[in-house]
Amino acid sequence: MQQNIILTIQDHLKTLPGSEQKVAEYILNHTNEVISLSAQELAKKSGSSPAAIIRFCRSIEVNGFTDLKLQLSANLGAVDTQMYTEVENGETTAAIKEKLQHRLVHVLERTNEHLEVEAVDQAVRAVEEAEIIFVYGLGASSLVAQDIYQKFTRLGLSVFFTMDLHLFASALGTNQLKGLFIGISNSGTNPETNALAELAIEKELPVVALTADRESDLAQKSDILLLTPKGEEAPLRSAATVSLTAQLYVVDVLFFAYGAKNYDKTLEKIQHSRGAVEILKGYKV
Repeated sequence: MQQNIILTIQDHLKTLPGSEQKVAEYILNHTNEVISLSAQELAKKSGSSPAAIIRFCRSIEVNGFTDLKLQLSANLGAVDTQMYTEVENGETTAAIKEKLQHRLVHVLERTNEHLEVEAVDQAVRAVEEAEIIFVYGLGASSLVAQDIYQKFTRLGLSVFFTMDLHLFASALGTNQLKGLFIGISNSGTNPETNALAELAIEKELPVVALTADRESDLAQKSDILLLTPKGEEAPLRSAATVSLTAQLYVVDVLFFAYGAKNYDKTLEKIQHSRGAVEILKGYKV
C-alpha cells in the first residue's frame, strides 16, 4: 500500500539534517508547486542542493525524486491538504476526527512496512518457549506493557508486570524459570527499560525490544527487534498518540500470530477466562 508521503515527511522533519530539512519544509509549504519542478529547481528554491534532495528521498524511504513527485500528486488528489496539518487553535471536532483518521491510518500502514514478519515469528517462538514473560515499559509504553500482560495472561501464560522498578528488578534477578524479557520504549533510550534489559541479559533471558529506533541502546541489546516507525509527536499529543497506536498494533499482531499458531489452546483458554469473569458477575465485589 502506498504511503501517505506528506505525513511521512512530517514524521521525519525534526530528525533530518539541515539541508534536507530545508527541502522538506519547502515541499510541505509548496506541495502543489513541487510536483511540476525539477530537482535542480527545487534545490534552488529551497536553498539546498540536488545532492541533498537525493539524500532526502533516501531518508524518507522514497525511490528517487520522480517517485516522490508521483506520491505527492497521488496524495493531493486523495484529500484536502488541510487535513495533513496538526490540530490548531479552535479546530472543529469534525476536522479533528478527519485529521486523526488520516494520521492513524498512516501510522498503521508505516508500522506494517517496518515490522518484519520473521521478527514476529521469532517473538512467537520465544513466547512459546518461555515459562514466564517479564514485560516493562514506562509512561505511555507502560500502557502497552499492560496490554501484553492482559492479553497473554488470559491465555494462561505467566506474565510479570509492575511499574515498581525495584520490585521488577528483584523479580527478574531472583527468577529461576525459563524467562523472556520484553522491553518497550519508543526511543529505545529509556534508562529504566535499558537497565532491566541489561539485567535480563545477565540472567541469560532472551530480550525482545519494541522500539522505533533500530540503532538505539534497547534495540542493540535485543535478540528480537519489533520495529515501529519513527514520528514526531505534535504539541497536543501528550499521550503519545502516534507511537502508542503503533506499539499497540504490534502487540495485536504478536497476540494473533501466537493465537493462530496455538489455535485450539488459545480458544480454550479464552473461553475459560470468559467463564471465570462471568462467575464474578454473580457476586458483589
